[in-house]
Amino acid sequence: MIRVLTLNLQHAQPGAGAALDPMTAPLAGADIRDVGAAREVLAALADQLRALAPDVIALQEVDLGQARSGRIDQVTELARHLGWTHHRFAAAYAGPVAGLRRRPRRSALDSPADDVLGALRDSAGLPPAGFGNALLSRLPVSSWHVRRLGRGPALVTRRGERPAWDPRSYTIHTSTARVMIAATLTADGALGDAAPGTTDSDLAVGSTHLATRSDVATTQLVDAWAALTSLPGHHLLAGDFNLRADALTRLGTARALGAGATFPAVGPHHRIDHLLTDPWPLGPDGLPLAPGACPQPTPLHATAWGVRSLVVSDHAATWVDLEPVSADG
Repeated sequence: MIRVLTLNLQHAQPGAGAALDPMTAPLAGADIRDVGAAREVLAALADQLRALAPDVIALQEVDLGQARSGRIDQVTELARHLGWTHHRFAAAYAGPVAGLRRRPRRSALDSPADDVLGALRDSAGLPPAGFGNALLSRLPVSSWHVRRLGRGPALVTRRGERPAWDPRSYTIHTSTARVMIAATLTADGALGDAAPGTTDSDLAVGSTHLATRSDVATTQLVDAWAALTSLPGHHLLAGDFNLRADALTRLGTARALGAGATFPAVGPHHRIDHLLTDPWPLGPDGLPLAPGACPQPTPLHATAWGVRSLVVSDHAATWVDLEPVSADG
């Protein structure tokens, strides 16, 4: 069994969920621009995650070197608290969240050379900065992959009472670049009877954050799923899709696992954070195959799932426990 958890981190901003736990209530409203407060919040989050015992964590809205979150490397800091060595950040964009954003040369942003302005930042004593998604794994990772998903069209709105021909009459709102980070996990023994050392024991996991416009998010989801399923083994795509469950059902790209509203963090009423796996194989009659007739790798199913508000974010975390379907169903 493998437990995969996804959370829109919201750059580890203490959320309404902090007040729900007496252990984290003192952190509600903490100013994470202070590096000490930022580290304390991430330590508390690591404690909560450890209690949930995930094997894989998919994160979205992750900061790297941003002033608003203490200029720390949030993924590395969280992995250090968990004691996990397999983790990777992928920047949707390089640069400060409030400033000149640009496409990174390499999404890892682990050296100044990964950013076109990295040398300039380095000369000013500033670490690489970016914003994106991440994966952390307790299980060994055999390969990492990044897929850029583009951005939606710009939105032009009219403002003020100037003439229509005046450029100052308009505001241009650009969309945020989107990215998926994926890892192929070596899940020997964790996925039932799959033969160790074969692709049947591999699990390709992706973490992504899709556009707020549903038409753009749908296109990005199809692109992300196509990229993920080009990898061998089982597949699981997790993240904040900004799409409700009925939209995923209509799309029919993959099977949604788990249940429970995830937004907002307290009193949630929408599930927009999802975990998707491979479609169930169909026979020539168009009906689902019996478990024993399914080709390898055997489809996965969820044996348990849940939702929990944590010390950070305006989203709740959601997770599923994965196992291959047995031949007798």
